Amino acid sequence: MNIKDYFTYNSEEIPASHIFSLTEEILDDLYSNSSEIERCNVFFHLQNEYFYLKNKGLVKETAYICYLISYYLFTPLTPPHSNSLAYEYAKEAHELDTSQSYADWLETVIKGN
Repeated sequence: MNIKDYFTYNSEEIPASHIFSLTEEILDDLYSNSSEIERCNVFFHLQNEYFYLKNKGLVKETAYICYLISYYLFTPLTPPHSNSLAYEYAKEAHELDTSQSYADWLETVIKGN
């Protein structure tokens, strides 16, 4: 299945084994090729995925989806309060997984770039 198929209105959660197939480029493409409502729905799909992974106790996967939510809020979507929302998800990603890439992303969000 194409990872983008998980972003249709009635789609199921992305299986944990496929979550790392979702990338910033895919999110950018979803944003670019969606209506305003669909762009917001991408966020809700990501939010649902966050709870799905968190409730399964999958720490690395939850950290990754936190990072992707932060990225989506901070970069393409930019809703009201996007910086503070993106910061909270970036912070949680880094708390769950202290890898350098999440630390670097957190710094980017803090700087507001």
